[in-house]
Amino acid sequence: MYEFLAVLLAFPLLMSAASFIWGKALGDPSNFPAHPILYNILISVQILAVLIVFIYQAPLSFILLSLVYLSQAIGVLIIMRNKGKVECGCLGPQVNSKLSYKLVLLNLSFALAALIISYLTYSIYDPVIMLEGAVIYVILILLALFIAVGVPDALYAIAAYRSAARLNRQVVVKQRGGGS
Repeated sequence: MYEFLAVLLAFPLLMSAASFIWGKALGDPSNFPAHPILYNILISVQILAVLIVFIYQAPLSFILLSLVYLSQAIGVLIIMRNKGKVECGCLGPQVNSKLSYKLVLLNLSFALAALIISYLTYSIYDPVIMLEGAVIYVILILLALFIAVGVPDALYAIAAYRSAARLNRQVVVKQRGGGS
């Protein structure tokens, strides 16, 4: 049960980290609205926090996740106050996403969920160091990378196919001598 809760709460952070890693590997420009060093620190904190959650299986780990989400919500509010609703870069340069109050509420809801889970599971789970958690972590990073890379590319491919199909449909209809 712990792993299931950890996956639910950690997956958005893994998606963000996977998108960052993929963007760096391809040399894509970053849309992050703050200083690049801050972005590197944010991604490093996300990666380490999630790794800790899977290796050190304890309710305290959920509090760590809660703090990460809370700091992200505060960061979004600060950037929105200074720069407005700018590009976020949260899921890499392929996905257009802007900073908004929805993102703040999403981060706050994840922070609250992590706190509630920590409170409810405090008496159930004893702290355990599980090196097998690193395997789960690597598998989830690969899944997040697959989604971060595959979904935007698939959406682009579908749009390109529809565009080409629209052009060819007119040719096919004329050759058959009818319409639809």
